[in-house]
This record gives sequence, C-alpha cells and structure tokens, in this order.
Amino acid sequence: MNYQEHASETDVIEAYSKQFRTKIGEMVLKKHRVYLDTKYWIFMREASIGKAPKVQTGIYNTLKGLVEAGVAICPLSPHVFTELMKQGDLKRRLNTARVMDELSRQVCFISPIDMVGQELLNFVRFSQVKARGNPLFNPEKYVWTKVAFVMGENYPAVAGIPNDQMNNIQVQFFDHLSKFTLVQMLETIKADFPMQESKNLVDNLNQGKDNNQGWKSFHDVFMHEIAGVLDVMKDDIEKLWVYLYQVDKGLPPPSDGMLQLERVRLLSNAIYNAFDQNKIDKELPFIRITSGLYAFIRYNRGQRYEENDLTDFSHAAWALPYCDAFFTEKPLHDWICNRLLKLNDVYGTKVLWKEEDVLRYLGSIEMGEGRATAPCLG
Repeated sequence: MNYQEHASETDVIEAYSKQFRTKIGEMVLKKHRVYLDTKYWIFMREASIGKAPKVQTGIYNTLKGLVEAGVAICPLSPHVFTELMKQGDLKRRLNTARVMDELSRQVCFISPIDMVGQELLNFVRFSQVKARGNPLFNPEKYVWTKVAFVMGENYPAVAGIPNDQMNNIQVQFFDHLSKFTLVQMLETIKADFPMQESKNLVDNLNQGKDNNQGWKSFHDVFMHEIAGVLDVMKDDIEKLWVYLYQVDKGLPPPSDGMLQLERVRLLSNAIYNAFDQNKIDKELPFIRITSGLYAFIRYNRGQRYEENDLTDFSHAAWALPYCDAFFTEKPLHDWICNRLLKLNDVYGTKVLWKEEDVLRYLGSIEMGEGRATAPCLG
C-alpha cells in the first residue's frame, strides 16, 4: 500500500513516487476539477469526431478550451479505465482514449487499494494535527498520479543486482511509464483486460436486502453498511497500524498478533462510533459515500441492486470528495442529492446530469465565476 505523507523514507522508489504524486497533486488543486462518468466520456468521444448533437459538441469545445487554458482538468479513475476496456470495438476504444488523453492530460486517481489506505492515513493524521492545534494539511493533494499507474505501481526487481543500480533502474522505469498516454497503453496491451465478475455479488446483495427488511431508520441501515465496510477493510487497517508504528517509532511493530488485532479493533470502533455520532465531516469519503449509496438502495424496498450500480458508486466515491463537478446520469444524480444523503452538499460538489445544465455550468467557469475549492491549508 503506497501511503503518501511527509515522512522520511528509506525506499528510494517509494520516496520518488511520493514526490512525483505530490507535484501532480499541487498542480491539480490549482485547476477546476471536472469528473466525467462513462456516459459523458462517450459524449466527448462522439463530439471529438464530429458525430455529436450541438449541445454535446458545445460541452466538448468548452471543456477543451478550459483544459488548454490550464483552468480545468478532467481526471481519469480506475473505474473509468475499466469501463473503457469494456468497449469491445477497438476503434471506438481508441477514439475514447484519445479524448480522455486530451481532457485529462493523463492525470488519474490512484488505485482503489491505495485510495483506501490513503484515506485511512489522512483520517488518522488529520485527527492528530487537529488535536494538537497544528496547521492543517490538505488531504486532497495525495490522491493523484498518472494514467500508467491507474491500477497501482509495480517496479522491476532482479536478485543479484546491487541496490544502487536497482534503484536507478526502478526510477528510470517509473519515469518511462509516467510519460505513457492512455492511447499508448491501449496500443501496448495485447491481451484482453481481465474483468471482474459482479453478478454473484449483486445477487447476494439483493438476497441480503430481501432477508433484512425490518429497519427502523435510514441511519440504522447506514450503520449496518459502515460495519460491513470496516469488516472488509480489516487488513487495510492492520497495514496502516504497522505503517504508523514503523514511521512514528522508527521500529518494526511487535510480533504479537493479539496486539495487532486489538489495535485494528480500536481504530475500527473509533471510526464506527464517529459515524454513528455524526462526527465525520469530509473525512473517510470512500467509506461514507459507498456506505451511503448502498444503504440508500437497501432502504428503498422497491429498488434492486444492479451490476452498473457498483461502478456508479465508485465513480461517486472518487468524484465527490476530490472534484468540483461531477457529470453523471440522472439516477445516480438523484441518489447523491436525495434528502437522506445530500452528498453533494457534504462535499460541496456540483452534480449535474442534464446536458444543458452542464454546458451552462462550464460557461460560468469560462467566465471566471467558478474556481477550484481548497477547504484546508497546505
């Protein structure tokens, strides 16, 4: 898990990667960040090749102008990349990748595994500096990378090569990959991209919904989902504890397995109680957003989970806390903005689905009325 924070590092490539990501984060936070879900990326593809209606073409031209002027950026995500790879027609896939390269400048969110760990680390460190009265930092800075690392970072390691040489090889390899465009990646990938099967998961979710209908309130359902997410994240929380022990104490963690389990339990309980007592603001957005959206469908008895919902929830968990605007489909817009969740208000994100509203919003940025948010110092 590639955590990002201000700490001394002994691993050369890890330190190099973190410095690289910090520079990207500092650049991205100066721009208006607009997250497009797959529907809008398809609109942009069709507009870029002259096959879109007038309003979609207007959205594309305005976004293109804002990106070229350095005012805005449309970052990619692992979920956008996965849905791109589902496009069976290679020509359409490449045309989509070209417009993604154009509007994203190859800027991408870190991988899902890294995102979960980073948000846990941000939560602990932010709580610590706040309690001590120290200057706050901006956790939004640490979640960006380039598209070559969309599914994580891997470096070559060859036994027998001296450390100095291996470090140099890894850094050069990293630099080489970091310059890849999305189009170049697709042209390099020879085999079909492995897709995760989600039908069984959706069936289990609907079965669980059918078997548990006796909820007294939406908060009860939400806290049930929080507990489920924390249970799934036990390994991530344990890795975080090991990391913090090593960084803060400069020592390897005790080998006592019971102590580690107790630390995991304490942090999990602290997070659970913070959500239960409404003490979480913008912290831990992945947990809050995904739990909220899963709970929303579970709570609405006539609604069923569908396969596309899982990806949509992930789009929301990446877009809402880290972008100024999220252009999506009507159902997801309505769930996000529903009175039970109001996630758009929690994170101060403009969530739009109507093309005319999107074009009007982009026009306001063009006129200088919109600006990138920076709620914390640093």
